[in-house]
Parts: sequence; structure tokens; C-alpha cells
Amino acid sequence: QGMNFIAAMFLTFLSEEESFWLLVVVMNREPYKIRDLFGEDMAGTHEVLYIAEKLLEQFLPELYQHFEKENIHVTMFVTQWLVTLYVREFPFDLVARVWDSFLVEGWKVIYRVLLSLMECASKDILGFQFEQILHYLRDFPSTVNGQDIMTASLKINLKRKHIQKHATVWRQNLRGGG
Repeated sequence: QGMNFIAAMFLTFLSEEESFWLLVVVMNREPYKIRDLFGEDMAGTHEVLYIAEKLLEQFLPELYQHFEKENIHVTMFVTQWLVTLYVREFPFDLVARVWDSFLVEGWKVIYRVLLSLMECASKDILGFQFEQILHYLRDFPSTVNGQDIMTASLKINLKRKHIQKHATVWRQNLRGGG
């Protein structure tokens, strides 16, 4: 699904053995723990998508409302972005920067970049309807400037507590407690 893209990206920078051990670390250890993205039930993927949707609603409410109005759900376009942590769809300069930061900060970087990407795209998307939005988002990844996206992402006031709040709600709902 997405693990092969991640492993291939590691192999562009590291030896096979180093790539293997880095994959083991990001699959199993905090603050990465991406193993659940690839589980049989894809529980981690569902959680990541839920958090992405809630952060979009929180940080870019006008865009979120437009998606709602046009019946666009975030899963329609961000699933591959997040499951591969941007490796599959985006230019290598952005991918390298994202992973460099991800290895230091974990998931916060992934969500900040998503918000930065959506903020960049919102100027166009807000004028589009359903089909135009999906067409635009299909081509959007190849048009981004990695440095600009990363610079803009650092200006987004996303805190770990924002992510944790949404993760907690997701887990409570999963257990039937919410």
C-alpha cells in the first residue's frame, strides 16, 4: 500500500541495512509508530484521517466548509498523501524535507505540512465546485514548491495538544465512550 514507497525513499539515502533498521524504527517507535497505518484493519489510517479532518476544520474553517458544501471528504484526496507520508505523490524536495523533520518531530510535521498544502491550495479551491476540486487536487502535488510549503508550515501554530485532543476523541469513540 504505502510501505514500499517509504522503504524506497530510505534506500535513496541509506544502505540496505540502514534502510531496514530505519524502517523498523519508524514502524514501531514513538513519535512515529506508522505500523498501524498498514495493519489489516488500517486502524492507524482511520485515526490519521480523522485527525487530519479535524485539524482542517480547526485551522482552515473556510476551506473545510467549502469541502462540506461540495460534498468533498478529506479521504478523497489525502489518504495516499498521509499513508505514504507524502512520498508517493509529491516532489522529492518536499518529501526529503518532510522526512528530515518527521524523524525529529514525528506526526506534528505531517499535519503541519498538510495544513500548509491546503492553505496554499485554498486560494484556488474556494472558487471551484466538486469535479473541479477533485481534478485540481489530483494534479496539485506535482505543482508545489517544497521549500515554500515547509516555510509556510512552520508558521502554522499547531501544537501536539491539538493532535492529542483529536486522537483521544477518536480512541474514545472507537471504544464506544464518546
